[in-house]
Amino acid sequence: MTNDDFTQLAKEAILYNQLERYFTPKGDGFDKLNNHFDLQPDLEAIKSDKESAGGLKLSHAQRRMLMLLVALWNGREADLVFNEGFGSISKLIHSMDRNNRELVAELVVTYPGWGS
Repeated sequence: MTNDDFTQLAKEAILYNQLERYFTPKGDGFDKLNNHFDLQPDLEAIKSDKESAGGLKLSHAQRRMLMLLVALWNGREADLVFNEGFGSISKLIHSMDRNNRELVAELVVTYPGWGS
C-alpha cells in the first residue's frame, strides 16, 4: 500500500460520510488533492458547529468517522476538539454500516503513520 492509497481512502471516507465541510482544501482543491499531507481537518469549522445549537449534526457513524480521521491527523487535537473518545473499537464498528467498516479497516491498514 502507498501514501496514494491512504489519500484516496481518506477522501472516499470524507465523501461517503458527507464530511467535506470539515476538511481543507475545499471544492475543486479537494477534488484535485493527491497527497494526504495537503488534507487537513478544518478544526475551526468543527468547533463552530460543535458549539452551535444542537452541536454537530451528524449520525453516530459520521461523528465517529470524523473523530477517527481527525485522530489520524493529530490525536491530541482530536482529544481537544471532541473532549471524548469514540469508545471501544466494537462501539466504533457497531455504529457503522458495512461500507464504513470497510473504510475504517482500509484506513488503518494503509495509514502511513505506523512507520515501517
